[in-house]
Amino acid sequence: MGPDPYNAGTDPRPWLVLAAGGLPYAGEEYVCAGLTLSDLPDNVELRDEDWVTGNDPTKTSYCSPWVLATVKHDAVVGAQGYVTEVFTRKIVRRSVEYLSRDVDIEA
Repeated sequence: MGPDPYNAGTDPRPWLVLAAGGLPYAGEEYVCAGLTLSDLPDNVELRDEDWVTGNDPTKTSYCSPWVLATVKHDAVVGAQGYVTEVFTRKIVRRSVEYLSRDVDIEA
């Protein structure tokens, strides 16, 4: 859980960490995708099999691969849970697809 740039309240937002160790400031910040309870058309549903630990069976969570942010380590409140590497790779691929719509990454 970390800061929520989309709401003015003090409630933290859950984030899916996409990159941590390979960043220039490893251990100090993370590249993350936003998690939400909103079932928007392009959101990716987190199913029971996507969770390693931390799933709340009374709520359905989704990941927004286009909602990316750098979250500072000091702003992290705590881990809600962990998802599989397969799910994380899926979100990384989708994030790259969104980014590459405006930028030719093959050039």
